[in-house]
Amino acid sequence: MKYLFWLFAIINIGLFGYFNRDVVLPKPAQTQQAEISPEKIKVLSQQQIDALSKKEQKVAEVKPEPVADVCFEWSVFSDANLAHAQGELGKLSLQATVKEQPIQESKRFWVYRPPFKTTAEALKRAAEFKAQGITDVFVVQEPKWKNAISFGIFSDEQLAIHLQKELQAKGIKNVEKSLRNQGKSYSSLLLKNLTENEVAEIKKLKPSFPAAELKEVSCSAT
Repeated sequence: MKYLFWLFAIINIGLFGYFNRDVVLPKPAQTQQAEISPEKIKVLSQQQIDALSKKEQKVAEVKPEPVADVCFEWSVFSDANLAHAQGELGKLSLQATVKEQPIQESKRFWVYRPPFKTTAEALKRAAEFKAQGITDVFVVQEPKWKNAISFGIFSDEQLAIHLQKELQAKGIKNVEKSLRNQGKSYSSLLLKNLTENEVAEIKKLKPSFPAAELKEVSCSAT
């Protein structure tokens, strides 16, 4: 009887384990996959696809906002280079109003190093000057003064004289100061609603127009 008892006990334990194997031995973890609901899939028509493409293109073509309530004056220009400046603005799709400048207000005193024989030599020397800590330096591309090095242009002659002496004290030779307009009439170009990118593009034209400065002015004055 004792042996039969243990035999039945072992059989019962085995049957219990067999029918409850999911509890005793848990199933390996399976990667859960997102169920796809066919009824939720929407097929777009060609018209809807084209509408999405146009919407994305419209977002991509949004232009930068103009600098709010700010006008700019780009000056000064002689009769000889005024048309050239207007042409460069036209390439940027910009239009400007021409304003005549009184002789006294149009005076500009230029501090510069006379032209070098080649552009390569001028660029090399300009880099050397910048290495000395002189930041306002650029190689002029204006035909008459091509490959000269400009250090600054001032409406106040005393400021020009001060810069000339400062450069000479740093060992820079052949630094000259001259009056750019020589008493001739000059004009300014007035621009409105410029974006920051457009302002940057105009400033890049400095080598071609060394006597011209771009500055903010009151819109009411224009």
